[in-house]
Amino acid sequence: MPVIAAFPAWAIAASGHYLHSGVISVSVTNLLIVVAMLVLFGLALVLPFPRPRTTVHPTVGPTEDDAP
Repeated sequence: MPVIAAFPAWAIAASGHYLHSGVISVSVTNLLIVVAMLVLFGLALVLPFPRPRTTVHPTVGPTEDDAP
């Protein structure tokens, strides 16, 4: 029975590009994914949540609701 490969042979044979720094070695693709995730995380912290566009006008003195 023949074995069916999940990936084409040219994809398996091709080696990825790696960045080396001391004992750390990371592929360029993984580095781009990590950078994109950090950018999205930073945007989630900086961008405000959507809020309803209602305005609250402060009242001065007692209102009808405050009467006994």
